[in-house]
Amino acid sequence: MSRHDLFRKYFAATSIVILLLVAGFAFLKLQGTYFGPPPILDPNFQLWSGNGNRSELMVWNLETTNLAGTQYTTTRAIVQGHDALRLALLQSGVGSHMAYLRLSETLDGARLATLMNSTLSLWVFKEPCNCDSNPFDKSSVLTAVETNDGMHTLSFILTDLRQGTLTILSHRIVFMPTPSDRWVLEIMSIGREYADANWGQPGFLTFSLILSVGGGNVGWHVTYLANIMIQSSPSQLGLAEAAVAFLLRAKRISEILLNV
Repeated sequence: MSRHDLFRKYFAATSIVILLLVAGFAFLKLQGTYFGPPPILDPNFQLWSGNGNRSELMVWNLETTNLAGTQYTTTRAIVQGHDALRLALLQSGVGSHMAYLRLSETLDGARLATLMNSTLSLWVFKEPCNCDSNPFDKSSVLTAVETNDGMHTLSFILTDLRQGTLTILSHRIVFMPTPSDRWVLEIMSIGREYADANWGQPGFLTFSLILSVGGGNVGWHVTYLANIMIQSSPSQLGLAEAAVAFLLRAKRISEILLNV
């Protein structure tokens, strides 16, 4: 074998290594290197602990109205084949104040970044009251997904008929049509709503699931939630596909160089 042939083979082998290294680093960068906890911990509401005569979710923080006569329960329930979280709230009507039940988690770092670059879906089953088109009405019963970063509040209100967005100062409300008395899969993008509102990326985020009842709607009210799912946005999927294509192209070039 001539010196020219040896040089060509050496150059081809070196080129293969460089191409594969570049492709590998590009793939890792696009795929990300985060292998920690998911953005939403216990998304299927499976972790419970006993607290006297009441069971409580272990991961989710619970907050409720401190009003006389207000009662609540959080339990697991099987509803039409869904293993669900049942939120029940008693509006006593004392003082005609709104009562609420809130479950929340706080995210930052990689968990927050993943959530902001993904879509979130949630199964919802609401009681058939047709009383959620106006969140400011005293008889409203609302099921909502809400985020707060200390400066901005984003509320996805799941209503029977109303659709659209409403912005009041630093509070953005997204009305999502959600028929009652059946399971409905709702899909929302927190990152997209932040972009549409021209809000900057937050340093932390409190993610909440809320059942609220206006003071004029006395009695027990119930909503069911199941299976929060986080999915990569289409842009991320496109980048991942591009990285795979780049790896395949590098492999093909390496084969050509070796056969020269």
